[in-house]
Amino acid sequence: MAKIVETISADLSHLTENLLEEHSVRLYSRGAHFTKNELIPVYFLLMCGCGDMDDDTYSNYLFNLKGDILKSHKPFAFIDESITVPPQDLALLNTVDTSSDASIISGLCSLADVNNDPELTVIAQTALGEMLSEIKRDLMSVAGVLPLKMRFISRAIGVTSANIPMLMYYGDPDPADTLFLCYASKCGFDVVCISPSEDALNIFEKCPFAKKLQKEVLGKFKPVFPFPTAPVKTRIRTNAYKAERELDEMLYSGDTMFRNMQFKRMVSAVLQTTYEEIEIYWDTEAMYRPGFRVDRDIATVPVIFSKLCGIPGGRIKEYWMNVEDMLTPDSIYMVKAVAYKNLGMSVARTYMPYHNGKKLDIRGILNSNLNKYGYLASHIQEMIFEKAQALIDDGLLLLDDENELVCYVLYVALNLSSVITRLLQQYDFTKAVPKVIVADTIEDPFSKLECTQLMMLSYLGFDILIYSPAGYRNIETHVAEEAFSSFNIGEFVYNQRAPQLRIPTTTRAQRKNGFFKNLFKKGK
Repeated sequence: MAKIVETISADLSHLTENLLEEHSVRLYSRGAHFTKNELIPVYFLLMCGCGDMDDDTYSNYLFNLKGDILKSHKPFAFIDESITVPPQDLALLNTVDTSSDASIISGLCSLADVNNDPELTVIAQTALGEMLSEIKRDLMSVAGVLPLKMRFISRAIGVTSANIPMLMYYGDPDPADTLFLCYASKCGFDVVCISPSEDALNIFEKCPFAKKLQKEVLGKFKPVFPFPTAPVKTRIRTNAYKAERELDEMLYSGDTMFRNMQFKRMVSAVLQTTYEEIEIYWDTEAMYRPGFRVDRDIATVPVIFSKLCGIPGGRIKEYWMNVEDMLTPDSIYMVKAVAYKNLGMSVARTYMPYHNGKKLDIRGILNSNLNKYGYLASHIQEMIFEKAQALIDDGLLLLDDENELVCYVLYVALNLSSVITRLLQQYDFTKAVPKVIVADTIEDPFSKLECTQLMMLSYLGFDILIYSPAGYRNIETHVAEEAFSSFNIGEFVYNQRAPQLRIPTTTRAQRKNGFFKNLFKKGK
């Protein structure tokens, strides 16, 4: 009688001990109703997230878990990338009769071999037959490599029926490897998949053979990083520090209170407002604006991007005073001038190694001589080029062709002024939103470069107001209408000269309070 493979639950607080238990010990600790010749109890476990561990502690946990298993006599394979079957094994697929599903199932099952161990081979062939019968379609393309991967892995680690072998997969497996891990579990292997991200959970949930998977979602997800090859020197936390962090977690883990600079990543979303609401939300911090939300470590920042055409009542002096009043200490003020800058072929050739016409090689750009932002924190540098890619992908910037689009976006991303980078450096995505005000009084429309610059700033989370006394067409030349709002606020006034305005050192609220205080003093 063939052995039965049964999935059992692991205790995370004693995971290493569980995994290293002898076959007989596992049976005994669970009642000893079966013998080694009857039952193979295996662990099939997925751990997602880092839980309450900091980066160093989590890294050391992974390193020590793998190290402890390697020290044991347990047959063990560590996998952190897609499993590649050797060509000589792949050639075996040519021997399978593909005339019918039944012949395919029979042929593939005959290829299942667990290191020439008769008992485990029977288990592997039976499990494969059951899986193939359930798949029912595209058997060769979906599951043809399953027996070949089993042959390859079992040979590599020397699997025998004397000990329960183990596969540890680190990272986010693709659907093919997920299918194999489920198959390995059915073949009598301990299978442990570990990922700091949540993606692995989503992949396994789509696999019909992962019903017995023990899912442990620890929370505090982060992107997959290379598996640690050495222990990290950790810092010992005092009781006071632990208490402070616990209080910090309690206060700032929701969506109502936030630490200073809590979020390193952001997504901007343009607010659809009325003209009157621009004045209301202009000074409103990001967290109090409609549509602000947080998703793990990403903040969605609602921003204003509007064009105001005309002058209310034709009152020119009052109009320019209002423009000046809209300036804040976190503002950039620009007066539209005739644009001559166009990017030449030399720029296109310079950028060619760093994109494929649609996708930027962000890692390559960051490590290249083109990147002049080395003085900025890594997350700010990455954000700049991630927003550049988003601007390329969204299709709201209307240039002549994709190569031109990529070149203009990359040029703008690589040449942000020091004023902009300083504003980005101090930008807390829950608080005051940096601003750009453009005064356009000339007939010359916005160039491709100017449109790209304004769109890039909108994607980086800036509020943007374009004042156009004459209502001339400007931003519309190369920006889709859904990217901004346009309002006619008064009569068109021509031949205006935009004043040069200074960026204030006080907020609008402070200036208004100062005005009323002085007014009351004079009344005494």
